Amino acid sequence: MHNLITIHDVAKRAGVSIGTVSNVINQKNKVAPDTTERILDAIKELNYIPNTVAKSLKTSQSRIIGILAEDVNAFSSGAIIDGICQYCEDHDYAVNLCNLRVNEKVDYTQSSMYTQLEISASFQSSVQKSLNLLTTSRVDGLVYIGVHPRDVGNILPHTDIPVIYTYSYTKENDYCVNYDDYQGAQLVVEFLLNMGHKRIGLICGSIDSVSAHKRLMGYQNALMEHGLPYYPEYIRSGNWLYEDGYRSCMELLSLPSPPTAIFSMSDLMAYGAVNAAYDQGLQIPGDISIHGFDDLDLSTFIRPALSTVHLPLREMGLKAAEVMIHILEHEPVPDDERGILLPCTLVPRSSIRENPME
Repeated sequence: MHNLITIHDVAKRAGVSIGTVSNVINQKNKVAPDTTERILDAIKELNYIPNTVAKSLKTSQSRIIGILAEDVNAFSSGAIIDGICQYCEDHDYAVNLCNLRVNEKVDYTQSSMYTQLEISASFQSSVQKSLNLLTTSRVDGLVYIGVHPRDVGNILPHTDIPVIYTYSYTKENDYCVNYDDYQGAQLVVEFLLNMGHKRIGLICGSIDSVSAHKRLMGYQNALMEHGLPYYPEYIRSGNWLYEDGYRSCMELLSLPSPPTAIFSMSDLMAYGAVNAAYDQGLQIPGDISIHGFDDLDLSTFIRPALSTVHLPLREMGLKAAEVMIHILEHEPVPDDERGILLPCTLVPRSSIRENPME
């Protein structure tokens, strides 16, 4: 077993005092350039890792950001976590992560199931254990990552450290970083309208989802801005799943005047819609255009490649970490950054074509 390299070993290798090594590591007091270079070479040669816990006991700041993720396996979590890690790494902060694994405990298609989980004693115990682990490691702040955008204001007990919420929000005056569902849906409808489609079907997410309601508003308002009527028969409800997309597309195609384009509020439902169209002997986009939302990795590879909406997940992680570090370093954070909505991006692909008939 290798012995743990200490600051004493670095000082000995560089031929300087422990205090001089500490000044170089902590960037305190001026050290001669040649001495600094010798110390940095010694650190690299010995693969010395400073003891951040010991340092935090002296400075009262650990430079560690805690992440409490509801489920790291959620499609959105990985990119958000990567954004947080990149920003922290670039600014000399470390990250500690705890995973609540909520999607193993609930039916993730039903928002009401999360409410039931949140009030359960087992979940509250899991949250408290994770917080205890993070506070024991002396995190300076906490980023809470939800599995889908909803009010999570009743989950965390009061803490003495700052908290940033992302892919979730609270109804209090907390810092929250999310993407703009309304703007993303407007992008899709504007795109389809510009491609000549006026009969646009919509496959919604679950009726108790805030994201679904905001996307529905974006759909409705885009139609209104172009002077087009809103037809309720073109709206179908689902629960974000493949089966919902398949069923909803079948229903839309059976209408006397079916839509020429379908906007699905999730890529997974769009996959179901694509296969429903194929089972009806239709070609995509020749007979009908289909548009998704989420930009899942698979959407590039299905045939035809699915036109969709890219969520700024990594950017949400970057922004959450940026706001957190500004707070920790006592830099001003504008009040309008308490409810940040980052814009979505349209990703046009071959599942959409111009509609010359309308």
